[in-house]
Amino acid sequence: MGTLGLCVLLVCSLAACSQEKEGPQFKSPDEMARVNGESLNRKELVQALDQNKRKYRVEEGQQLSKEKLIWLRMDTLNQMIQERILLQEVKKERIALEEDAVEIEFHNIRQGYEKGAFKKILDSQEMTEKEWKEKLKKRLLVKKLIQDVVNSGVSIKDEELQQYFDDHQGEFQKGEQLRALHIMVENEDAARDILKLLRKGKKFEELAREHSLGLESESGGDMGYFEAGQMPEEFDEVFDLKVNKVSDIIRTPYGYHVFKVVDKKPERKMNFEESKDAIHKKLLREAQEKAFQLWLLKLKEKAQIEINYEALETVH
Repeated sequence: MGTLGLCVLLVCSLAACSQEKEGPQFKSPDEMARVNGESLNRKELVQALDQNKRKYRVEEGQQLSKEKLIWLRMDTLNQMIQERILLQEVKKERIALEEDAVEIEFHNIRQGYEKGAFKKILDSQEMTEKEWKEKLKKRLLVKKLIQDVVNSGVSIKDEELQQYFDDHQGEFQKGEQLRALHIMVENEDAARDILKLLRKGKKFEELAREHSLGLESESGGDMGYFEAGQMPEEFDEVFDLKVNKVSDIIRTPYGYHVFKVVDKKPERKMNFEESKDAIHKKLLREAQEKAFQLWLLKLKEKAQIEINYEALETVH
């Protein structure tokens, strides 16, 4: 199959192509496609293609095979067509965001990066902060569209939860749990001092309140119940301790730690009530995804999607 034929096959399967045999007419080589009459231009496609190359770890200047370039180009175009269809639905359904929603979300995202790191990401993507916020706004609008139009109509019945629990007993197993008190200090000398005070009869809870740098210090170092694997692997040895025993000093990148085990719960099967919330989240997520895919397929089938294949061949 030739390059053009493969392009037609891919875009028809990925973007639900609906064109007449003689093909659409395009006045400009910079018009790459039309979605219900709205144009997708060359600049948009090139920018999105560059981002996809970074996503798939294509090095700058790297020569791609003809087949890989065709696939990447069509994958990018399909994403753009899907986004345009969804944004058209946003307008049709009159979806709007709450005031300052974009700024609040932008602030929350920025908080997750070290100083200067976010600016480096923008620079690597050759985007301004304004352009990035505009993309964020589109994502939030589409997310709200899906929630209002699709997800709001999806529900899970109680009998479905019970049936899933009955059919998947092996999934609902709690590992051994322990409840421990925790003290974290900056250096080994301070940790040794803690152990000396414990041997002299000082209460662990009091020492935690007075000396621990851990977040749970105000509650006497109480970390609650946790299973192996839920904490840094350095703490796994705490599971070998018997109830009311104190650990040796454990060193991690965060500091020096001392634990006291105050309770243990053996491995056991969870009952339905304990499992109910987790099952509901799982089934709801799966049902919403299925409903979304069916809804999106109908939108694509109804959409008039026209592709400028000749111009598409010139995009690298």
